[in-house]
Parts: sequence; structure tokens; C-alpha cells
Amino acid sequence: LHPKKIMLCIWWDMKDVIHYGLLDYGQTITTDLYCAQIERLKEALFLKRPALVNLRRVILHQDNARPHVSKKTIEKINGLSWELLPHPTYSPDIEPSDCHLFRPLQHYLSGK
Repeated sequence: LHPKKIMLCIWWDMKDVIHYGLLDYGQTITTDLYCAQIERLKEALFLKRPALVNLRRVILHQDNARPHVSKKTIEKINGLSWELLPHPTYSPDIEPSDCHLFRPLQHYLSGK
């Protein structure tokens, strides 16, 4: 009844997509997987936005999903000296992905 779905994890700034990854079918985000993705994001930032990394001006905005707010994840982000922008507990109206990413992505992928 439902097509197979996979999860897209994507990080971007005001200029462009910095890093993305597709999870395997049926795979979900865990703390360990999210920390590994943050490590790959760090590598992508070194390549695409070295000025931000060198000036330690990386500001990360994420929602309050359990893998995002786990102790291990917070330690990883603090270890990179990144600033974590706080996210209100329940605020679907400020999800940046909803209006700035998914609609253009839907139009791009339609018919493919």
C-alpha cells in the first residue's frame, strides 16, 4: 500500500546544501549514527566553508529529537566548539525544512 521510504538527512546554510546523507531502507536515526553524521558534516564544512570553521562560527539549529539532544550528541557538538541554537519544545511552525526545502524538492523530483 505504501511505497518504500528512506530518510534524507540534510544540512544547509543560506548559500547552499553543505552535506546530505540517505539512510538505508528501514534505518532510523540513532545517537551513534547522528554523531557520525556530524563528523561527516564537519569534514564537509572544512571543504565548503573553511572560514566558518576557522573562526569557530558554526551555529547549528536542530530540532529536539532524542538523538539530537542526547548527552553524547551534545558532547560531540561542544567538542567541536559549535554553538547550538535552542529550539522550543514543540514548534512545528518554525521547522525551516518545511517551506524552504521540501516544496522545491517535491517539484524537482516530480515525474522522476
